[in-house]
Amino acid sequence: MKKRVKALRNILEPEEINFMFRVAEEIEKANINLPVLYAGSGGDVEHAVILGDKLIFVDSHLPETTLTEIRNNIDKIGGEIIEEQKVGELGLGGRHIISFEFCNDLIELIYYAEDATKFIPHEVKEGCSVYFVKVPHPKEPKVGSLTSPESLSRALKLVALGGFYLERECPLCRVLRPEDLGFIKVASGYISALSVNYNAKGNLYKKIRNVENIYDLLKLDWNLYRNAICSKDHL
Repeated sequence: MKKRVKALRNILEPEEINFMFRVAEEIEKANINLPVLYAGSGGDVEHAVILGDKLIFVDSHLPETTLTEIRNNIDKIGGEIIEEQKVGELGLGGRHIISFEFCNDLIELIYYAEDATKFIPHEVKEGCSVYFVKVPHPKEPKVGSLTSPESLSRALKLVALGGFYLERECPLCRVLRPEDLGFIKVASGYISALSVNYNAKGNLYKKIRNVENIYDLLKLDWNLYRNAICSKDHL
């Protein structure tokens, strides 16, 4: 994965290269042979290829536009599309599969045009090596937020032991400790995104144990945070 960061030096923003190199280093060390799940992916190929060889993109917003962005970004990073296959109908459980070469590696990208807050692709039913979210706010009124305890707990349960949660603006917790939720923070730094919060940092968490009541803990964390904000507003 580190070689891919080096190959992307002219594509990534200079401020994010050190952080993405650290992310690649941690993922290489873990060596977990499971897919990467990217919720609300858009066409962000350049960050995803650093995380693994099998990429599951889930984003319901403008499917044909998203597919065009994916193809364009594969070309932009110097990748070469080998094959494309459409299975079923996008938005109705169907998927679009793109196989491409990058850095002499074969990468498979599977795109679903579904609500990432609810949809679990069958490719990750047995788990994922990385769950990746950037700027989790919904692009459409009918879609929920990836920050909700329901959505986040469902996804974090899919992360394999020793696997990772990589996020920007979708915090694991606000009041509780990451360890309470079965994770440790291993790296923090800038990762680019289309966001008004330009200086928001990215965080990489590693899963160290399974926590069965993670939904309850995330809900508790959210309530504690909300109460703290309300208390400040009344001062």
